[in-house]
Amino acid sequence: MRFLRVACCSIGLIAVNMSFAADVPRAQVETRLASPLGNAALTANGRIQPHGLPTVYWFEYGLTTDYGQATGRQPLPPKLAAFYHESWDAGPAGWLGGMSGKDLVHQAAGGVSGGYVRYSEPSGDDPNHVDGIGTLHLTSYFYPGPHPSETGFQGWWGGGDPDLRDAKVSLSVRGIQFVPNGTEFVWWTQSDNDIALQLTPNWRRANWAYTGFSLTDALKSGKWEQVNYRLTNDSHAWTYGGHNVAQSRPNYAYDSINNSLGHLTCDFFHLLTFVNPLKRPSGSIDIDEFTVAYRNYSLIHPANGGKVAASPPEGLDDPARLTDGWRHGKDRMWRSAKDPKSPQEFVYQLSGPATIKTVQLHQHSEWPSKDIEVSTSEDGQTWTPLVTKSLAKDSTGGPNFAFLLERGLNRTATSVKVKVLSGYRPEHWGLGELEIFGSGGVRSTDDDWYHVNLDLAELKPGETYHYRLVAENAAGKVLGPDAAFKVPADQLPHVVTGEAKRIGPETATLTGRLTPMGKKTQFHFEYGPDTNYGSKSEPQYGGLQITPRWAGAELLGLKSKTEYHYRLVGVNDAGTTYGADATFTTR
Repeated sequence: MRFLRVACCSIGLIAVNMSFAADVPRAQVETRLASPLGNAALTANGRIQPHGLPTVYWFEYGLTTDYGQATGRQPLPPKLAAFYHESWDAGPAGWLGGMSGKDLVHQAAGGVSGGYVRYSEPSGDDPNHVDGIGTLHLTSYFYPGPHPSETGFQGWWGGGDPDLRDAKVSLSVRGIQFVPNGTEFVWWTQSDNDIALQLTPNWRRANWAYTGFSLTDALKSGKWEQVNYRLTNDSHAWTYGGHNVAQSRPNYAYDSINNSLGHLTCDFFHLLTFVNPLKRPSGSIDIDEFTVAYRNYSLIHPANGGKVAASPPEGLDDPARLTDGWRHGKDRMWRSAKDPKSPQEFVYQLSGPATIKTVQLHQHSEWPSKDIEVSTSEDGQTWTPLVTKSLAKDSTGGPNFAFLLERGLNRTATSVKVKVLSGYRPEHWGLGELEIFGSGGVRSTDDDWYHVNLDLAELKPGETYHYRLVAENAAGKVLGPDAAFKVPADQLPHVVTGEAKRIGPETATLTGRLTPMGKKTQFHFEYGPDTNYGSKSEPQYGGLQITPRWAGAELLGLKSKTEYHYRLVGVNDAGTTYGADATFTTR
């Protein structure tokens, strides 16, 4: 049987506001626990179920339940309806690995279905984030945004600005004699804080590891295991990567996880973190059939109000396939009738006036079209050419990289026309996904829960702040319940004891959350048969960031069928902080 897991993060729930009529689709709102950001800020978390309606949200906060302050209003992002899939059947497809970029090797056969990629140890250490989340090993990475790719193959998801908040990730992995030695195999996100600085020496980049879910356990069997999880947009599920002070590099700079996930403009990885350079991992990790569902901002996607107003009458496929969010693949492309004549025209009506800024047209992997014209109209009658270019026949990087991309446009429109004027093969002309990005229009939301978070700054050290999440849409405004959080008054480590996992007869992994509060901090776990503990794990370096991070330790040599008490302990120059007591029982 294949390994199937769905991530579930243990995050404290405050309450749910349900005080509205059952027949009115008003939003449901949860206020959730905050996390500290040093002595003068916090990250407020919450969840919203908008029931498919366009919705805005904000946090109210203050020293009393009168609040008095509020963040700016933010729109909930659109549906998870954009999809990227990579099978690695034809090659590495723009993916890289390791510090050299060459540690990810394409394997032509033996995957779940065809080819796959393999990352092998030993690999070079990445010490850039020692003072944040520690030493890393880069297993596989990809550039979905405008950052220059070392391979020359740029992913350009979502026109180069994909939104991965609460994205759904699916992949198959296999460990080949893999020994983690305390490492965790997790998702890693890098986003540039200022896209204008991206190609300059002054670039500023935020790094976050999704420590709310680890793929490590899926590597144990030595067989292909399917793993499914979500990138939960809650600060308790992530660890800020930070930087290495000793390197004196100013480039790594904090940005909120909400902004970083909402604008994944650099790259993302699956990587091994918490690497001990004295006891590195060993073996290999195989990766295949990667799919991610992320937020779809295309103005012609049906969820965002786009409608097919006209299409070639004799086409062999449904023209709606061109806007379904998938780039290509079986049953996800359009082809013309036999021996097509020019032009083959598609007209899309937008949900309202919009400013078009980016056009991205994807190729059919078997029946490629060549010359393309994109025109716009403000009245549906008069058309003005916007883009006239040729689509590449194919790409050596695979079908995901055969597309036409035009950015930096600025055209107001209510309708878009795409004309196929010629093809590379006479029998049929075809297209993959059509994407139009810009501002304006209306974007519906998922009928599902959205995790949201915003940073609250300029707070008073040592004070207890009340806050609540508020959501508003066409059905009305809903006030989330009150929650409270005490801002740390000093630089003592802020610690929260977490769950015990991987519990066996003689082993267990203890977890927690640690905020170093700006000082170099060590952490360990105390454990034993009662609250006197008596034993402790090996001390580990927890960095010096003002942001929370995952902390963990593997215990060995335990007694079977025994209850153990444990707690997380943080130590820095300001003193020692003890987390709450928790228990687990060995098997």
